[in-house]
Amino acid sequence: MTLPEAKEILLLHRDGIADAGDRSMAEALELMRQEPELRRWFEEQRLFQSAMRAKFGQIEVPAGLKERLLEAAPSPSNTARRWDGWFRWAAAAAMVALIASTTIWLKPRAPDRFADYRARMVRTVLREYRMDIPTNDMASVRRYLATRGAPADYVVPPGLMPLQLTGGGFLRWRNQPVAMVCFNRGDNQMLFLFVMNSPVKDSPPATPAFSKVSDLATVSWTGNGKTYILAGPEEPDFLRTYFGSTPGATPAIQ
Repeated sequence: MTLPEAKEILLLHRDGIADAGDRSMAEALELMRQEPELRRWFEEQRLFQSAMRAKFGQIEVPAGLKERLLEAAPSPSNTARRWDGWFRWAAAAAMVALIASTTIWLKPRAPDRFADYRARMVRTVLREYRMDIPTNDMASVRRYLATRGAPADYVVPPGLMPLQLTGGGFLRWRNQPVAMVCFNRGDNQMLFLFVMNSPVKDSPPATPAFSKVSDLATVSWTGNGKTYILAGPEEPDFLRTYFGSTPGATPAIQ
């Protein structure tokens, strides 16, 4: 389940209503608990819904309004039915307008920023990690990725060069091909290098930047026209270990 799909489902969630029998809702709630960004969004929606319920609860119909309108009508028997229908139509129209405006206001933005891309790549290896081509030969990995249209001329950070290559995989993000190159850091813990050709909104700078995403440490940067992410289990000096640098320094990536 993607973040946009989860948001669409969670828009239907209401506090105090059991969702245990709804598998889609249960999956969306579980993803919300794991994804900080989705959790923040969900809390904002809950606050908005609570505020809307409170506002509706404050609306009062003027006492005797319907009776006064009916008394002013020339034919009570027929007009009563007309006014009753008019009230129902007006209430329905108001509700449709409210739903339409609220839907537009709450419509999730397209997940097209770098943070969305990075979260998707991390979630992929945490949940459904697989290699399309298990091999220790980098040339074979590059050839395979090239046949799928994924970046094959990527640059491997210096700290990964001594590690054992275990293979690669082909992924997609917003219909753009993504290369995944997998390394064993020596203790059966895997490191994943993701490379995408297309630019991403809010792309990272050329200087590699460290960030913790879910349960993985990540380093992100832009170089030779590509967007890179290195992700793996958290360890001391993650940035220095694989880039030979400290935060803020520009490493030599070969």
